Amino acid sequence: MTGNYGSHPDDKYDPNALPLIRNINYRDMVAENVMMAARLEGIPGDTFTGICISNVTIGPAKKAKKVFWNCTDVEGISSGVVPLPCQALKDQGPEYATSCEFPTDSLPIDDLEIKIGDHVVKNL
Repeated sequence: MTGNYGSHPDDKYDPNALPLIRNINYRDMVAENVMMAARLEGIPGDTFTGICISNVTIGPAKKAKKVFWNCTDVEGISSGVVPLPCQALKDQGPEYATSCEFPTDSLPIDDLEIKIGDHVVKNL
């Protein structure tokens, strides 16, 4: 995840207009043979906040990178993450392993119906 692209589509952008990026959640994941767990980059001077990672188990590859977690300009919490993530994602302990809640509001895509032959499939 990165916000530090270092470029803009044209020269008419406002360099002082910074986005508010917050409350990004990752949870309930298992990965094996991983070279690098994560590279989480906010924007210098505009930290991404409220990042939450919970109930995640990552098995490193034999030749995994030395810096397994790379976090810059981000802050948040973690719980039940193995191996422990970077210090910017403060460990809350295993009792909060499901603390990264996803939004419950309904989106228009949630009501999508797809017709396959004579059958209608809802809520993919």
